[in-house]
Amino acid sequence: MKRLTHSISIQKPSIRTLLNQNNHSQALKSSLALLSPLLTDQIYSLLIKNGHHLDPILSTTLISHFTKFADFRRAFRFLFDTQNPDIITYNALISGLARFCQSGSALKLFDRLRYQGLRPDAFTFSSLVKACGSLQENEIVHGVCLKLGFSSRVYLVSGFVENYAKSGEIVSAEMCFRDCLDLDNVAYTAMVCGYVWNGEFDKSKEVFVEMRSLGLELNEFSLTAVLGASFDVKEGEQIHGFGVKVGFFSGVCNHLNNAIMNLYVRCGQKLDAVKMFDEITEPDVVSWSERIAAACDGVEAFGLFKDLRFNDFQLNEYTMINLLSSVGGERILRAGKQIQAFCYKVGFMEVVSIGNALISMYGKCGQVNDARSIFDYLIFKDSVSWNSMIAGYSENGFFNQALDMFCHMLEFSLIPNGYTMASILEAVSNSKSLKQAMQVHSHIIKSGFLLDDSMISCLITTYGKCNALNESKRVLSEIDKKNAVHINALASVLVYASCHAEALELYRTIWGSCREVNGSTFSIVLKACAAMTDLEQGKAIHCLALKARYDQDIFVESAVIDMYCKCGTIEDAKRAFRKICRDSLAGWNAMMMGYAQHGCYHKVSNLFNKMSKFGVKPDEITYLAVLTSCCHAGLVREARTYLSCMSDLHGLIPQLEHYACMVDLLGRVGLLEGAKMTIDQMPIPPDAHIWQSLLSACTIYGNIDLGLLAGSKLLELQPDNESTYVLLSNLYALAGMWNDVGKLRKEMKEKFLCKEPGYSWIHVGGYTHHFYAGDTSHSQSKEIYKELIKLYEHMVATAKL
Repeated sequence: MKRLTHSISIQKPSIRTLLNQNNHSQALKSSLALLSPLLTDQIYSLLIKNGHHLDPILSTTLISHFTKFADFRRAFRFLFDTQNPDIITYNALISGLARFCQSGSALKLFDRLRYQGLRPDAFTFSSLVKACGSLQENEIVHGVCLKLGFSSRVYLVSGFVENYAKSGEIVSAEMCFRDCLDLDNVAYTAMVCGYVWNGEFDKSKEVFVEMRSLGLELNEFSLTAVLGASFDVKEGEQIHGFGVKVGFFSGVCNHLNNAIMNLYVRCGQKLDAVKMFDEITEPDVVSWSERIAAACDGVEAFGLFKDLRFNDFQLNEYTMINLLSSVGGERILRAGKQIQAFCYKVGFMEVVSIGNALISMYGKCGQVNDARSIFDYLIFKDSVSWNSMIAGYSENGFFNQALDMFCHMLEFSLIPNGYTMASILEAVSNSKSLKQAMQVHSHIIKSGFLLDDSMISCLITTYGKCNALNESKRVLSEIDKKNAVHINALASVLVYASCHAEALELYRTIWGSCREVNGSTFSIVLKACAAMTDLEQGKAIHCLALKARYDQDIFVESAVIDMYCKCGTIEDAKRAFRKICRDSLAGWNAMMMGYAQHGCYHKVSNLFNKMSKFGVKPDEITYLAVLTSCCHAGLVREARTYLSCMSDLHGLIPQLEHYACMVDLLGRVGLLEGAKMTIDQMPIPPDAHIWQSLLSACTIYGNIDLGLLAGSKLLELQPDNESTYVLLSNLYALAGMWNDVGKLRKEMKEKFLCKEPGYSWIHVGGYTHHFYAGDTSHSQSKEIYKELIKLYEHMVATAKL
């Protein structure tokens, strides 16, 4: 026979009943469940009116309830009305104040309890540590803990470490961490996070390894912390695999999933980030924000944002920053402006990081005036705001404005960081001002930035671009510990200055001294070989790259293809191209540019069409290769089609190089008025190269008026360019304007200008041979001229056939 059990529900007495029974304390507790502060106040008044007093236990309950809703006025009133409040009562209010970051009130309350003779306990200090909102407050609480003997408690240590690290006092955080003898995984995780926040990524990993060696338990929080220090996709994959193995991804908490996605995005593995997102059962707004960051382009990012809005997620500033960062061209700039309007509407424009993202967006899209409007709108500007504006000016060619902005930044007593100095050095590099480079160098020394390897590399590059190679070499010579980054910087400026033989010699020195090299080293040296058309050296360095296993590096792949193309061995370039990763845009561009230089328009066109089949999107260099091939083939209609497709199909903004190709092409085929119209319609000012192309075409086709215009513009830009005077002289002679020819030649003599004679050269057997027009100085000149006569006779005979 089954036993039947009956559950008897005992109904709680109502508040009215409790009041009738004179049980005011219980009635007061019951009123809290109704969430009616006015009712609680009325019952509390009855309690006082009937002669009852507020005891510490009841007071603690009331304070805990009202601090949850940030109703500190009532909480303080209950504390002050309590007869003989104990430490638990005080702890309830301090904890509530800490929860809402009311550090000042929490510290004043702590002073009050000590004044009343109460001894704080571990819970008091735990809440105070959480409440600390500044370095000074953290130091005060830490000092009191040391005085009262609480500093070694591990749960307090983790809080102190976190507070010091957030304030940038990583040394104090280290001391606090190392002084504790009984550390747990929470304290270790706090130290790992502290190093990450302060950019000490290697130390962060060392502490994580130490944590593992001690056998402390790893959890999703410790893994999330160390992920912030990783910039290597292999390390991320290992952590991902460990998390899967121990089941950290099966819970409802998404922060480890989101951290894994963030790492994949940082390392450029966006497809892996998308796979991670697809595995999340219930993605939160952070997951969606990372998914937007993993979008392949701005169009996909805005589509994901619409899905996010449709699912009624609460957006945050990180979502908007990732979305705005995806805007990289005029094609979706309008959508970016709509997001700006949305930010105004919901109040995000008061967040400085949103303003910074908008400044960067407009800078990338070439809208410098709009970027400056956002900058001026921001009430509070941090260093990122200034850096973004400086970078926007520098990247768009407004170098003087970038330098002025830097000067204003110093006037406001803002301390520039490494990003600021890198942007300023880029602006100085483009302005080619050696004096400004030296001034910035002095500031870098005074500010202590010379300890940064990347800053040293930027300095070497800047001096090189300012035609001060000796200064670049001096900067390198003053470094005690040279690494591949420094060597690569000097090699790059040597190649930039056409000192290709020196770049190769530098490489031989590195290789001979067993110093480290990387993919960048090989790509730079291969460029030097390509410029010298030194096939023998190029093949040797290609072999070394294969041996060092850098052949899969995308920069080395493209440099190898470029080298073979420029050395005239297009078949070797094709073989190298077949082995590259199919999604390597640099490789595609190098092969297309090589075909263009060899006049193979149809092969360039075929490769351009194949790119889309492999999912590779063209960039500005791709279109430059296509336009170059059109120029060599004299295909005007095709070139105009490709130029319009740049912006219409792929949202790319044509640069000076693209317009120069069009002007050169139109000039070659004799469409001089069309070339002039292209120059007039350009959204950016034409440079000297464009005017020189037009002047050369006018000289060939005898267009005197247009040639004179081009010559005058060219002289404005380059008054000491001897080629301009020679071209203009030829144009005057063609028109029979001999007086003007005489004036030009006189002006050249007064300016001590003389045209450097043109020459040809060839690299054979490790030696470069130069040949001038009618030159007989070469030791084998007789044999060379005999061979030239044979070639000429063969060409004439072939033409007759």
